[in-house]
Amino acid sequence: MSETKDLIKKMVELGNQDEEIKNLLKGWNGIIQYVLNGEEFYVKYNEDGTAEFVEGKAENPNFTIIATPEYWLDVLKGKEDAVMGFMQGKYKIEGNFMEAQKLASVLKKFEGKL
Repeated sequence: MSETKDLIKKMVELGNQDEEIKNLLKGWNGIIQYVLNGEEFYVKYNEDGTAEFVEGKAENPNFTIIATPEYWLDVLKGKEDAVMGFMQGKYKIEGNFMEAQKLASVLKKFEGKL
């Protein structure tokens, strides 16, 4: 398991315990699929603001992030900006780009907590 995958799992656990993050995600239910050098897993977000980490491939994700684990780790740690990285072609998003952009702001709430 990659460090990136471990960190995403930790973010899910942390988000489920953090009221500010849960409130930001409340009302949005969807699935973010990750494809990191062939490793596939997804995070399912629930209406109440909680999330679940799931191994494998989701049937109908809202969007899919395709990146190297190293690059996405830098995004999660705040070393790279997700929106700029997308514009520069450092990774790909398949699916609803607008939802991806909206959730990018939630990433910033994890800074200093990981």
